[in-house]
Amino acid sequence: MRIAGEIVIAKAPQAVFPWIAEPEKAMRWQKNVKGGEIITSTPGMVGTTFKETMEEDGRALEMRGEITQYAENRAIAFHLESRIHRVDVTYSLEGCEGQTKAGVRADIRWKFPMNVVSLFLGKRMERELAAQVAGELRDLKAMCESE
Repeated sequence: MRIAGEIVIAKAPQAVFPWIAEPEKAMRWQKNVKGGEIITSTPGMVGTTFKETMEEDGRALEMRGEITQYAENRAIAFHLESRIHRVDVTYSLEGCEGQTKAGVRADIRWKFPMNVVSLFLGKRMERELAAQVAGELRDLKAMCESE
């Protein structure tokens, strides 16, 4: 399943990037992320590992992740694993005239038994996740532009 979205933010990429790359800022607009910690930190950020706790409908889900791409003020990508899925997420930023087009692309691969559930509820799950991403991007925009 692939989920994608983009939004234009009235700030330069160097003002937007920290809101994506710094966990304490990212948790403010990614409402389901309730906590996290760096496990290993690497020079240049690629290879840095971490874990984070997601919460939805009162249920917690621990995810382990690794930064797979890092280009300051341009892009950051993560590989995440949980007991129910594997996710590859890429955030990209393109700046022009004091504005930034922020994009996100998530490739989600469900593990058993969620892969079976997705056969029946896949379209609904996809719509809900797309709406969540759109809402998060709107929150990111609001926070960046109010700073």
